Amino acid sequence: MVLFYTHLLMGVTAFLLIKDSFLGGNTLILFLIILLGSILPDIDERRSKINTWTGVLGYVVALFSRHRGFFHSLLFFISSSLVMGYYWNSYYAGGLFLGYSLHLLGDGFTRQGVQIFYPFSDFKISGPIKVGGIVEVLLVLLLIVTVAGILFFLI
Repeated sequence: MVLFYTHLLMGVTAFLLIKDSFLGGNTLILFLIILLGSILPDIDERRSKINTWTGVLGYVVALFSRHRGFFHSLLFFISSSLVMGYYWNSYYAGGLFLGYSLHLLGDGFTRQGVQIFYPFSDFKISGPIKVGGIVEVLLVLLLIVTVAGILFFLI
């Protein structure tokens, strides 16, 4: 459960740091798309919030995929951003790309890691962080303080 908040806070922090650099669209929509990208890969986990929120779609995705498989791969990550850029707007595709990048980066620091080249390779990026462990809790607190500090200087 903690990882959900870690992913969201990473998205919020990134948005606050880059929002003035992205030109060409609505800032609120960009913010929401970055947040979507930061949690979308977990649609393949049936107990995740995004899976629950998407109802039947989430159920079907979890039924036919394994967690940290295709939806945590560069193949899905890049193709979804390209499709969004082609059919909608490259500004928002950049936001999805950013949120998704942060999700994969965060999961890459966990012991479970991610197979970024799935399904073409078993190569896995992993790190020392235990999901829900003290290091992740400290990271969440650091992100909260960072967001609060950025917001304080914006006001």
